[in-house]
Amino acid sequence: MTRVTAVLAGCLLAVSSAALAQEAGIHVRAIRVLATDPDAVATFYKKAFGMSETRRPANSATFKEIVINSGASVEMAKKSATTPIVIATRPKGAPASTPGSLAALVLEVPDLDKAIQSATANGGTLVQPAATSGEGLHYAFLKDPEGNQIELVMTPK
Repeated sequence: MTRVTAVLAGCLLAVSSAALAQEAGIHVRAIRVLATDPDAVATFYKKAFGMSETRRPANSATFKEIVINSGASVEMAKKSATTPIVIATRPKGAPASTPGSLAALVLEVPDLDKAIQSATANGGTLVQPAATSGEGLHYAFLKDPEGNQIELVMTPK
């Protein structure tokens, strides 16, 4: 009976935590995949899983970001409610996953400053302070207590 009670308590805690996260307005914005050849990896996801490119926020000779999502066409992928994949350039010779790499959990938050304050107050470490992208997106990079990178983003109001 004690084990059943513990399992139920754990389930209630998980549901309660999920409800709090939803109330806070935080959700997973994207999953980032690093690649030495972002175009080839995007093609893989397109061919293997029927995904389509929706945009390229960065597309220079040295760094690319290709956003893809579920959908057989660009229009379908743009309308998709699933979490997009962002394929970003990883320097040749660099391991796929290293501390401080671009691989990150990307969370969209309603208030970037409050999210940074909360994360650092709870054991996170600010790696790159708040900045604004060329698209006007506000962002910052942190590490969780285990060293996993988190990118916080806030859409301009």
